[in-house]
Amino acid sequence: MDWTFQIEQRAIVPMYKQIVQNVLDGIDQKKIKKGTKLPSIHKLREEFGLAPGTVIRAYEELREMGIISSYQGKGYYVSNTEINRKKSVFLLFDRMNAYKEILYDAILHELNEGIEVNVFFHHYDVKRFEKLIRENLGKYSFYAVMPHFNKDVSKILAKVPEQKLIILDKSVPLLRGKYAAIYQDFEADVYVGLKSQHEKIRKYKKFVFSSSESPFQFVPEGCIKGFRKFCHEFEMPFEIVNKLDMTKLRTGTIYLLYSDMELIRLIKEIELRNWTPGKEVGIISYDETPMKEILHGGISVLTTDFKQMGIKVASFINGAPYSRKPNISRLILRNSI
Repeated sequence: MDWTFQIEQRAIVPMYKQIVQNVLDGIDQKKIKKGTKLPSIHKLREEFGLAPGTVIRAYEELREMGIISSYQGKGYYVSNTEINRKKSVFLLFDRMNAYKEILYDAILHELNEGIEVNVFFHHYDVKRFEKLIRENLGKYSFYAVMPHFNKDVSKILAKVPEQKLIILDKSVPLLRGKYAAIYQDFEADVYVGLKSQHEKIRKYKKFVFSSSESPFQFVPEGCIKGFRKFCHEFEMPFEIVNKLDMTKLRTGTIYLLYSDMELIRLIKEIELRNWTPGKEVGIISYDETPMKEILHGGISVLTTDFKQMGIKVASFINGAPYSRKPNISRLILRNSI
């Protein structure tokens, strides 16, 4: 048998649950077959320093599930590998907004029938992020997590079994293991997207990036790096601000806006001044939503393809081989530049 128990003494998941999950995972991975003899209660107790009652409770739960049978004087054997378990997904977003709806709808639309999805939100609070993951360990078949933080959260994510973990939208470079990931390469996406329309962008005298940072807005450091890289390469005067000062708006300036609320405020101010986006000023918004396609004749956007991201996440859950790769991204050109 090329399979052994993996028990973590300090894990949040109770040890009897770990024993049960070990057996179920072994069956799922085809490492445990019908007729496989499981270690005796005494052997597991000695090897991992467990109380006899812990092992007995685990084996009893497996027996009640119809997975194992016991034979007096011979021990415990796997008697059934047809596990009738309903798949469930723990989906952890930062917060809900228009593009998350696109992502969420794509996941639901592509998932096989009968898979249950429960959505949680961490609101950029690392403690809440960790608490939600910790409290839900062992309860779901898959954990699809959006780690929107400019700090390392690999130790938190490492608590999730790698075969159940799917990272979405933002990579976690220090996380090890064979987990799945579909993410944005923020620095490259911003730089390549802007470069693709550099001739139109460079007709403006200055480029302003407003991050609109707040407790309710996550701005990846890579976005700012990609913006700087573009401006330096094309020798374009630029400024990075946390919030636009509408009294300092100037013609001949192109604005890259991270916040949809700030986009609306800018458009209102431009209308008051009788300026036309794409002429007196340029506007690029971050992340595509259906509204931006028609707003003020069409707003240009730097965006990843959230529908494709959702389709890929669903494919992992449906059984596709795990992989890790960046998602499709581009600058969609409209009338605002």
